[in-house]
Amino acid sequence: MDGRQSRLPRPENGVLLLDSHGSCRTPSGLRGAPEPLGEPETKAVPRSLGGSAAFLVGMTTHRRLAGLPSELKKIVGKAQVIQEGEFFEEHRKDMADYEGTPAVVVRPQSEEQVSAIVQLANRREVPILAWGAGSSLTGAVVRDGAIVVDMRRFDRILKIDPVNWYVDVQPGVVLDDLGNALKAQGFFFPPDPASSFLCTVGGAIATGAGGMRCVRYGTMKDWVLALRVVLPNGEVTSLGEPLPKNRAGYDLVRLFVGSEGTLGIITQATLKILPLPGVRIRRMLVQFADWPTAGEAIKGLRKARVVPDLLEFLDRETIAAVNRSFDFHVEEAEATLLVDLEEPSIPAATEVFRVHHALGIRPAADEAEADRLYQVRARAYLALKERASGIQIEDVVVPIDRLAEYLRFVKEVAARHHVQIPVVGHAGDGNVHPAILYDKADAKSREAATAAFEEICRYAIRVGGSVTGEHGVGSQKVALFRAQLEAHGGGESLRLMKEIKRVFDPKGIMNPGKYVDAA
Repeated sequence: MDGRQSRLPRPENGVLLLDSHGSCRTPSGLRGAPEPLGEPETKAVPRSLGGSAAFLVGMTTHRRLAGLPSELKKIVGKAQVIQEGEFFEEHRKDMADYEGTPAVVVRPQSEEQVSAIVQLANRREVPILAWGAGSSLTGAVVRDGAIVVDMRRFDRILKIDPVNWYVDVQPGVVLDDLGNALKAQGFFFPPDPASSFLCTVGGAIATGAGGMRCVRYGTMKDWVLALRVVLPNGEVTSLGEPLPKNRAGYDLVRLFVGSEGTLGIITQATLKILPLPGVRIRRMLVQFADWPTAGEAIKGLRKARVVPDLLEFLDRETIAAVNRSFDFHVEEAEATLLVDLEEPSIPAATEVFRVHHALGIRPAADEAEADRLYQVRARAYLALKERASGIQIEDVVVPIDRLAEYLRFVKEVAARHHVQIPVVGHAGDGNVHPAILYDKADAKSREAATAAFEEICRYAIRVGGSVTGEHGVGSQKVALFRAQLEAHGGGESLRLMKEIKRVFDPKGIMNPGKYVDAA
């Protein structure tokens, strides 16, 4: 080893970063996910690598990254290559506080620029990942030592087609902005995750997001017609057609929906849209004495063939948190359902609620109150985050006929592990989100939260459910994702998924160490 090499700094966790001149530096105070709740975040270099092994990996990383900022500046301009400051720091953490320090953040504005950036990453074999708004809850958008491609400059709605009922949109468009533009022309886009005020179209597609209306309309996978994507080798291709029917070839569009940025970077999407409903929809607040009774009422709606437009569950602690954080004054009960119903369905639904001993059945007085009730649900996560230094949101799905049992089980888990677990979520399709609150500074609290998280996920697997309905796997649920496939006879499907990943990304640069790649 010559003198120049010996003066390279030792990598911290195997990661070497670059300063604005492309020189090597080590991150300060770098750490991964807040705690390994369910599955620890994959590191750039395993912690078991120590001494000379870690140093050699660090040297390889240094060679791959050397001069990278200068080359990126040639592609997008100096101002769009960021390596320090507030904007850079924003990309070190997702909404659930999983962390990873990028090598560099770059802000392209054209498909050609994205292609050139990906070609550069592929040539140098440097990890690369796309960033929408950072609203992931699973560690899917953070990684040490990666090129982070911030797609928010792709913020245009290109075309709203009122005859063929689709919209062409760039991936950086915020979902609420898309909704407002469509509403002005008499249309809407059904998927509406609670983070729609900041999450982007590209992020929602990559995550396979759902939302509050998914009980009637399904998730992102049901609403994406076509995509333009930059593949891991930098080539640009189109997938799908802006048509209601298209049987020409394998459905590669759906392969990208929910791929968590592991197969390519989306640069444009064609989404199905619908005319605004022609019938009047009423929002109702329905409250029960306990969680299982609310679960039985939801099962009763299914038996009565009532299909709500929205059916959300909130417990007392969640509503109390929102009331405190946002100065709302919504009545509290042990179990509350927020329900949207078309007027012809209201009598049948009301009868179901009465049979199941609802404490109160109250329609919103007007549009303003209906919006306020919606905001209680939309702001629930933000309010609960203020209740503890650590929060872990579950995303399991259980069959509807097991929902009451599942809610009872969550109560038992909370008592057994001495943790608070408020519950909120999409009760209408069995995708309710327990929110495990814990103290980051207390080892016993972290251990209890980890145990509760694991127990709830494995319960879902046991009753024929899934460990994730819409938030995805990321680095959080890798082992649990694998366990689900094995328990449900899908071991071979994991092998096929890994082969698909290798076909698309033979060098393994696209958001590595996440999802299928790590399972």
